[in-house]
This record gives sequence, structure tokens and C-alpha cells, in this order.
Amino acid sequence: MTATLQTPPATARPVIAHVGVPGLRLVRSEFRKITTTNAWWLFGLASVFFTGFALFINMSEAAQHLERARDTAAVFKPGRGMSAAEVAAARAEFAQLHDLPLQAVNAAGNIFTSGQFFGLLLVMLLGALVITNEFQYQTATATFLTTPRRTQVVFGKLLAVLGLGFVFWLVARVLSLTAGLIFFDNLGLTNSLGEWPVQRALIFNLVAYLLWALLGFGLGTLINSQIGAVVTAMIIYLGGFVGAIGVFSLIREYLIHEDWVLTSAVMMPSIASQVMVSPEKLYPEAAAWWVGVLVLTGWSLVAGAIGIVLNRRRDIA
Repeated sequence: MTATLQTPPATARPVIAHVGVPGLRLVRSEFRKITTTNAWWLFGLASVFFTGFALFINMSEAAQHLERARDTAAVFKPGRGMSAAEVAAARAEFAQLHDLPLQAVNAAGNIFTSGQFFGLLLVMLLGALVITNEFQYQTATATFLTTPRRTQVVFGKLLAVLGLGFVFWLVARVLSLTAGLIFFDNLGLTNSLGEWPVQRALIFNLVAYLLWALLGFGLGTLINSQIGAVVTAMIIYLGGFVGAIGVFSLIREYLIHEDWVLTSAVMMPSIASQVMVSPEKLYPEAAAWWVGVLVLTGWSLVAGAIGIVLNRRRDIA
């Protein structure tokens, strides 16, 4: 009698549920990479310092302008030898300088967005570092092998960059709003937060932080060298602002004697950024604030699109 031994059926391996949202895990992973380096808190301290320094400057200037606007005894006196047109222009300028509500709105817009000039540069540099750190510390290979779907990795980095921009904006605005409210309360003046120019300055100040972070992301993709990306970013931002005004002014002075030359300076991202967040015109010939929004948005979307495409196609050794 032969006994037949039957192999017991294999036990099915238990299915372990995937915990968490993949996209959010990738974003958290990118934040973790950033916070394990010294860059984030150094940049954070720099942001707080520049915000405080800008608050001191803006509140000092605002105090002078508001004191002059409150001087009801001031009388307009035209200078000798002035033409009728010059007298009219001087009278209009005098009226603006002594318009207390107008000066209060301008002061509020500047104070409540204090620190934005260097703050935008810092978030741009951080946006570039999110990408260049992968190549600097040679973690790009492990990142893409762990998550083979590059689109998810790229968008995880992109969301992390935008999240950093929001955090830096939030910290700077909490500081400036707190100091600004105390400033206006001590002067016995309205804080003008109910005025659209001030609200617009705050809203597009946030937009500027996000767009410059996106620009940095695209730049870091184009230039993998960390030093190269940082230097290029500083040239684009600082040189683009100071240099663009100088170049367009020279063109207006010596080549094309038209005001639209100075208006067209808005095509530079640094100028567009300042134009869109300024509560008043950045300079007399400056473009409208919404033109600055469109220009900076265009630059940022192009940079972000380039960053996404290159990260998806680049060979990682």
C-alpha cells in the first residue's frame, strides 16, 4: 500500500496596505533633506535679519513722510523762474506729499511687505539648492531608484520648493505685520489694511515668493553645480534689478527718446517683481502692477517647465 503525500497549499502572502499618500511622502522626504543641512536655518536667520533691518528703514522713512503730511500749516511756494508746467508739476507733487491718507497707504504697503527684496533672493537660492543638493551630495541616483516614477519625484521637489517659499513669506509677514500694527497704533493712524493697494501688495508679495522659488527650481535644474547656480541666481536677481534700470535708462537717454523704453524694463524678472508688489508706481514710467504679475508668472512657468522636463529625461549615473 503506497501512501501519497500531498504538499500543503502555499499560504498567500498578506497584502500590506500602502500607508499615506505617495505625493505627500515625497514632499516630506524633500523637506527632510533640506532640514538635515545647515542651509535652511542659515537662510532663515538671514531672512529674519533682513526683514528686521528693512522694517527699521521703512518705518523711519514712513515716520518722516507721515509727519510732513500731517503738517497742515505747510503752504506751496513755487520757485523762481519756474515755467507754468513746472509749477503745475511741483504743485501736484506737493499735494501728494501732504495727502495724509495717500501717504498712510504707501507707508503701510512698504512696512507690511518689509524684507521682500532679500527675502525673494533667499527663496530663489533655496529653490536652486533643492535640486543642486542632489548632485552635490550624490544622492540623485538613490532618489530616482527609490522612486522610479520621476514625475512624482519632480513634483515632490516642486511642491517642497513652493512650501519653502510660503514658509519664508509667512515668517516675514508675521514679523512685519506685528511691527507695522504697533507702529501705526503709536502714531494714532489707521493701518490701511482695508485699502486695496495694501491688500494687493500683501497678496502679490506671496505670489512673488512662490514664483521666485519656482525660478530657482528651474535654474538649479539647468545648472547642476551648486556654486554655479548660486552665483548665477545672484547675478540674475541683483544684477537684473540694478543693471536693467541702468541699461534701459541709457537707451532712453541716448538712443530711443521715448518713455516706453523705461516701461519695457518690466520684461526683466527683477523689475517685474518690484513693479507688481509696489503699492505705488515704482518709477513714473513703470508698467502697471498687473503687467509685472504676467511677466514674472511667465518667466517662472517657463523655468518650472524646463526643470520638470530636464529632470524627467536626464540620465542619472
